[in-house]
Amino acid sequence: EPLPAAAAPPAGRVPAAGTSCRAEQSAAPGDFCGMNPKTSCLSKFESIYMQNNAASLQPGLEAIRRPGCLPRGLTVSVMGYYRSGSTLLYNTARLWIALGANGSMVGGFGCPDISNLGFGARGNPMEECSIICKDHEYKDGAGYASVMLMSRRDPYHSVCSRRIMDVFCKSMKGIMAKEGGVDWDATREAQRKCLSEPELMRAETIKQCHMLMSMQADIYWKRERSGKSVAYDMQLESYYVKPEEEVRAVGKALGICDEAVNDPALVKFLVQMGNELKNNPNGDSGVTRMHDTHTEIQRQQKCAHLQEWMLEDAECREWVEAQASPNANAELRRLRSQPR
Repeated sequence: EPLPAAAAPPAGRVPAAGTSCRAEQSAAPGDFCGMNPKTSCLSKFESIYMQNNAASLQPGLEAIRRPGCLPRGLTVSVMGYYRSGSTLLYNTARLWIALGANGSMVGGFGCPDISNLGFGARGNPMEECSIICKDHEYKDGAGYASVMLMSRRDPYHSVCSRRIMDVFCKSMKGIMAKEGGVDWDATREAQRKCLSEPELMRAETIKQCHMLMSMQADIYWKRERSGKSVAYDMQLESYYVKPEEEVRAVGKALGICDEAVNDPALVKFLVQMGNELKNNPNGDSGVTRMHDTHTEIQRQQKCAHLQEWMLEDAECREWVEAQASPNANAELRRLRSQPR
C-alpha cells in the first residue's frame, strides 16, 4: 500500500525581515536556535556560504521569500528511530525554513508541547513564527506539528551503529543480590557474556532490530490515530544516491513553492550543507545537533554476523528487505490491527 499523502501545511503572511520569535510568551526550550540574538538558525558554514555565493543564491532567495512560497507559522516535527538519518533530515528541513523565514523561526532537539505557545496561530504574536524540532519519540509537541517528516535507513546500519556506540546489552535489568540491592559484579558479568557469546549476541541483535521497528511503528500509529499523516519519509540510502532529489522532496513536503524547490543554487546549497555535516559533524553542533558518523572500518570491527542474525528473524528480515518501509513493519501491523 502507498504511504499516506502529505497534509497541506497552513498558509500565512510574509514576515518582515528579521521578525523575531522571541516573544515573552514563548516557552520553547531556551537552547533552541533563534531564541536569543546570539543563536541564529543558520550555522557558521551556512552564513559564510551565503555571503560567498550571494549572487547565485539571490534569485532563489527572492523566490522562497516571496508571498505564498514558504508557508509561515509552520510547526514541523522531524522524527525517526535511532541512527536512521533523522539529523540530516532535520537540518535539510531547518535550512529550507531558515532561507525563507528570514529570521522568524526557532528550532532544536526535543519536541515541546507547543499547542498553547501560539506558533502559527492566527491573531497570536507568534503567528508568523515557525518552529522545527527533532525527536525520536512521539510526544505531544510532535503530534501537534502541522508537518511531520520521518527518516529511515537500512536497518543493519542502524543496528550496527548502536553496536559501535556500545549500547548493546545495556537494557538488562540489574541482578539482585540475596541481601537486597543490585549485585553490580553479577550484572556486569551478565553483560559481558551477552557481548561475547554468539547465541546471546544473536538474541540481542534481533531484540535491537525489533526495538527500532517498534519506534517507527509507534510514531506512524500515533500520527495516524490523530487523524494526520507523515508528509515525507526520507530513506537515507536514496539521499546518498540522489541528494538533490531528496532535498527537493523535503522542500515540497514543507509546502515550499516549486520555483524555490527547483532553484539549482538553493538545492546545491542544501546538498553542500549535508556534505559539511558529514565532513565536519562537530562544527556548530549547537545549531545542527549533529553527531559523529561511523565508518566501514568500524562496522567491520564491531558488526560481524549482525546482518545474518537479523535476517534469521522473519519479521526483521521482511523489514530489512523492504528497506525499513513502514508498510513492511510487523510491529506497525500489530498496532494497526488493534481495535480503535
